[in-house]
Amino acid sequence: MLRIRVFCTGLGLLLLGGAVGVWGGSPPAQAQGLDRAPPVLAQFEEARALAVDPRGRLYVADAGRDVVSIYESDGTRRDVLGGAGTQPGAFDTPSDVDPTNGQLLLVADTQNGRIQRFSEEGQYLESLPVGRTGRRGRGEWTFQEGRRGPSVQGDGRPIGVVQDDEGAVFVLDAQGRRVLKWSDLGRSEALVPGRDGRLQDPVAMAVGSGRRLYVADAGQDAVLAYDTFGTFRRRVAGGSLPTLQALTVHRGQLWIVCARRVLVWDRTEGVVAEHTVELSEPLVDVAVHGDRVYLLTETRLLRRAAWE
Repeated sequence: MLRIRVFCTGLGLLLLGGAVGVWGGSPPAQAQGLDRAPPVLAQFEEARALAVDPRGRLYVADAGRDVVSIYESDGTRRDVLGGAGTQPGAFDTPSDVDPTNGQLLLVADTQNGRIQRFSEEGQYLESLPVGRTGRRGRGEWTFQEGRRGPSVQGDGRPIGVVQDDEGAVFVLDAQGRRVLKWSDLGRSEALVPGRDGRLQDPVAMAVGSGRRLYVADAGQDAVLAYDTFGTFRRRVAGGSLPTLQALTVHRGQLWIVCARRVLVWDRTEGVVAEHTVELSEPLVDVAVHGDRVYLLTETRLLRRAAWE
């Protein structure tokens, strides 16, 4: 599962031979409206992120309650992880989730300055501090048996987490305005963009095909593309993006979530669809599984049929 958080204007995108261009005029696909009353599957206090695993289970990070809620595809609640606190397995403002291949769950525990990893059954496994921890050395995964042991915390503010197909974990740190990477061997490094690719106000991140890392930067009103070694490639989109919310990848295409619409971008064809979303609240995130699209606002999880 690949996840992150371009634009909601009349501009579109075009990718030819690896280069991204911007075109004006109408989008290549007809904008499509949302059904007026999609069913509500669950309610929240302050939802910040949505993800789906290969089996169709849904994961919602609810920062208002300091929990991650897990649901079956029909909205039946399966489990609730966390609760407010600093101890292992507890959260302070969880902001992102990545269920990887459905066997491990990664949670960006923002105000505790760490990433936490859980098993498929919801058992706490280990923590990864983000930023300085008051001890020498780079951040490393800290295994603790169950929920016992001291808290693992850093002074960073992780707001995004995603694991790629090779097992590397990428973390978006809002405090340092950077992306950090931990390899499957445990080695860590900071991915430092070049002059034109520095981050101002990053809000979301995702990993796509071709070893591409996408970061949504609200400060620049753009999505920036890097390779997975941190080399800046180019801007994916231009124009004003004041309502940029999230990014997710589905079947190799980048879904760009704005407050009132969703753009679907393909590396070879550019923008292939633009969907208008008519809800009483702004969109926060979107997930796709099978013939269903799941829409997340700050207080509700809704389901509708897939856009054609």
